[in-house]
Order: sequence, then structure tokens, then C-alpha cells
Amino acid sequence: MPGKAFVMAFVWSGWLVAAVIAFMIVAYASFFGIAVIGVMIWFVTTRVDMEQDGGVVGAGFSPGFLAEQVRNRAEMSRAERAALRGRQLLEGQSTRFFRWLGIALTAIGLAGFLLFQV
Repeated sequence: MPGKAFVMAFVWSGWLVAAVIAFMIVAYASFFGIAVIGVMIWFVTTRVDMEQDGGVVGAGFSPGFLAEQVRNRAEMSRAERAALRGRQLLEGQSTRFFRWLGIALTAIGLAGFLLFQV
């Protein structure tokens, strides 16, 4: 089996496990489960958005590490900066989409939960 096929099989099995867990949350908790999944998506996208500009969030970074990142970005050629900016733009669009998806799932889940509680 080629390496790429093995990696794709592993990725698809991971998505399958995640889908089964999400289904079980929704089946057990109904609309409240949808809201929980929305909050989880919202949390992850917020974390990714904060880490997008060079990893300034998380486990203790030293000032020397941050200075090295700034120095490396300053030494980039125009083509490298353009490629970095394009990648950051694509990542930002994806993050924004999934953030709004998380917000929508949270709102739908809470509205449905409140609707069935009344």
C-alpha cells in the first residue's frame, strides 16, 4: 500500500470516529448536543485564529524565540512574503467560515433547546 493511501485511510478513519462521537452527542443530548458541538468548533477556530500570527498564544514562548520569528520574516524575499500572505489569507477565510459555522450551530442548538423546554 502506498504511503499516501495509508495516510488517507488514517485520516478518513479519524473523521469517521469524530462523526460517530458527534452523532452520539446529538442523539443523546438533542439540540443541546448541537449547541455543544457548535461551542467546541467556535473554541477551536478562536484558538487557531489567535495562533495564526506566529504562535504567540500557548505554552511559554521566550522573547528570543519571538525575536527570531520577527527577524526571519524581515529577511524573507518579496515572493516568500507574498506566498506567506496568500497562505495566511486562505487560512483566515477557512477560520472565518468555521467560526460562523460554530456560532450558527450554537445558536440553532440553544434555540431548539429553549423551544422544546417551553
